[in-house]
Amino acid sequence: MVLTSVALLYVMAQQTRDEVEVSYAAAATSRDQLIAHYEAKSGVNLARLLLHAEPTIRRAIMVTLGPLMALFGGPPGQIPVWEQADTLFGAFRREGGSRSLSETFGVSEQGAKNLGGLRGAEPVLIVDEDSKINVNGAYRGAEVSRREAARLVGLTANPAYEPLFSQRDTDGQFTDRTTLLREIIDYADADQNAFDIGQLISNNVTGPGGGGPEDNFYSTLRPSYLRRNAPFDSVNELRMVRGLGDDDLWSAIVDPDPSNPRRRNLTVWGSGQVNVNTANAQTLLALICAFGRANLACNDPTAARRFTTGITMVQGFTVSMGLPIFGSPQVFTATLAGRGMLGQLFKTMAGDQPIQISDTASLERAITVESKVFSVFAAARVGLAYTRIHAVIDMRPQPQIDSTFLRVTTGGSDVQQTAPVVDVTRPGSVSASPSGQIQQVDQRGGTILYWRED
Repeated sequence: MVLTSVALLYVMAQQTRDEVEVSYAAAATSRDQLIAHYEAKSGVNLARLLLHAEPTIRRAIMVTLGPLMALFGGPPGQIPVWEQADTLFGAFRREGGSRSLSETFGVSEQGAKNLGGLRGAEPVLIVDEDSKINVNGAYRGAEVSRREAARLVGLTANPAYEPLFSQRDTDGQFTDRTTLLREIIDYADADQNAFDIGQLISNNVTGPGGGGPEDNFYSTLRPSYLRRNAPFDSVNELRMVRGLGDDDLWSAIVDPDPSNPRRRNLTVWGSGQVNVNTANAQTLLALICAFGRANLACNDPTAARRFTTGITMVQGFTVSMGLPIFGSPQVFTATLAGRGMLGQLFKTMAGDQPIQISDTASLERAITVESKVFSVFAAARVGLAYTRIHAVIDMRPQPQIDSTFLRVTTGGSDVQQTAPVVDVTRPGSVSASPSGQIQQVDQRGGTILYWRED
């Protein structure tokens, strides 16, 4: 009986110990997950602070940068401070980071407190969404659809892509260039008419580009679904478009390197204009081919590679060092024409001939030299817990929106008149004061357009 009792007590003690260990591990994991969440969120907030501070940084270095930018033919443009985010945020992430920051930028670390506290945070990556071609403009009308389609035509103009359009995709269909571009536009536009990409390619489009009713291709798939006929929510939703489910075509057109979001060519969050100071070489080539399709670099794969290689080399000495090349869209088009210091270099990269632009005014409307929409990738690892946040921040001022359900009526009491009504989950949302005046929440940190946490 004694031995049996001891054995039973041992089993019970062992079970209790196991339960305590499991509970302790679960509590520790929950604690680490909470810490990782807030460290990653702190990375996003630091990125918002840096983006808001860019005009101040630009003014501070204007004295040094101004004469140098004059050599390129224009005043200093927006400084791509987000390219130096890891160096700037190192003081918050690791010990010794403040020393590296002070050595690089001459900032004194004396008197600084509580630095290096985000020990589990990984380097914050800020991606300029305005450096990419926005495919979410089709919902805004026919004119925007035509501009969007013109850029997509330029993006796919390289003859080296021809094998990708002559083989079956994952749906068992042959999707050529014309079909792919039409499907991208039709998937997100608001109407039920097929976009006439043929008129755009032949450069004689005059109307809204309607080419008859849209087909029922997606209803024949298993499982079947319908076109969204509304703006895309995320870049991954482009996988739903006919042809882009194929990995080879996706890699060539949309995202060459999933581990490096900077190399992505398409976006659904940009402002609509492409920043020529930060766009990669393939995107710049797409713009040139869209508005000047007779250029050698658009029709010869060898010339295209020479052009993209040259642009990448130039950007290695400019964008990565925080130096914007073009001060205005007009400076960019003048450079393409062979004028200025970089004009001769562009001419050489294009095959020793000026880059001919068929519609300079339209190109200048399609580009910009300042970015306003950014993706922020922030992650943290604490113990066994890992959190990764992808946030899209719009730094443009948001208009005041009249909202009937937030307005306090003067004669009645639709809303209790005790405290302001504010939606704190939506930065930049509208609030109603106790007196009934429509107000606007502070915009200095930008507006969050997209938030995903894994």
